[in-house]
Amino acid sequence: MPVMTIIGCRIFEDEVVHLIEKEPELEELIIVKNGNEAGVIRKLEKIGYPHRVLPLEKVPELFERKDSGRFTLIVILLKFALDGLPEKLREKVYETIAEMQEYSNGILLLYGLCGNVLGNVEIDCSVPRCPVFILKDREGSIVDDCVGAVLGGREGFLSKLVSNGAGTYFLTPVGAVYWKEMLIASRVTPEPENVEMTKMIFDISGYRKVAQIDTGLHYEQEYEAKAREFADLYGFELINMKGSPELVEECYEKAREKVLRRKKELLKNNQ
Repeated sequence: MPVMTIIGCRIFEDEVVHLIEKEPELEELIIVKNGNEAGVIRKLEKIGYPHRVLPLEKVPELFERKDSGRFTLIVILLKFALDGLPEKLREKVYETIAEMQEYSNGILLLYGLCGNVLGNVEIDCSVPRCPVFILKDREGSIVDDCVGAVLGGREGFLSKLVSNGAGTYFLTPVGAVYWKEMLIASRVTPEPENVEMTKMIFDISGYRKVAQIDTGLHYEQEYEAKAREFADLYGFELINMKGSPELVEECYEKAREKVLRRKKELLKNNQ
């Protein structure tokens, strides 16, 4: 059975659920239990999508079953707290890739450059039986981060900056709902509730606006209210911005196609 693994930041919960919901060939979905799975499980349960939740040590059991023509998807989400610690992020991502390569025919990373620490991950970590893929735009450039991923890559992100002026803080739906955790994780402030201190930090950094990005995915019902809460608390102008899951979809589809094709080739060569 072909097995593909997604390793990503929790910020991509919505995109993960979206990919799963529109996947026509998925035989089984495994969510790895590691303390970061609650949000994606809640959303899967809401849409009624069947899945199993397993600790990492139970994953090898998948390989005791008879092969089939369809495939299994394993999802491992990592915590927000790594976002503000690039070297720790790199270490954890590389470690997780190494753990999963024994059980996977391909791994897709839902990450961007993230402080320029994941730029060589495909070269560093890919092995013949399990290539590694990372989010890239249509020009083949790795996206900078989660915001760039939903704005179409580097060019899309830069065009939004130019059209809206500097000093814009971006919130995706998941980022908006968990904005306090995100501020701590990205090391903007250790105390989001300390409004005076946090506002001073934003002022020094030149932020004047907050952009709520409509990705077209609506798994987070509190998104708009949370974005408004954030803007009002720190005195930001709230602007609306159009995003899309298209780049993530395209990267997933390319990775899946290569995984399925390579698995067929390996089976044919072993006959």
